[in-house]
Amino acid sequence: MQDLLTKPTPVSVRLPADVTAQVTALAAALDRPKSWVIEQAVKDYVALQSWQLAAIDVGIAQADAGKLVAHEDVAAWARSLGKPDELPLPE
Repeated sequence: MQDLLTKPTPVSVRLPADVTAQVTALAAALDRPKSWVIEQAVKDYVALQSWQLAAIDVGIAQADAGKLVAHEDVAAWARSLGKPDELPLPE
């Protein structure tokens, strides 16, 4: 018997007609069901949002610990990118 955490759960979603058409076209091109395309899209979205929220938490913790880089240093570094006298990444 499948574990409850791994057993697929039906979910209903309403999509605009143009997005549904794109999902249908992708599914046909990939020779996969539309549900597979939607599942992959949701997995990718969840992974990206989870990564972003974790990165924000790390940044907040670093800022709370006083590990900051002055705006002027970052701006000077950005202006120097691609130039012969390119500055090293500020720390």
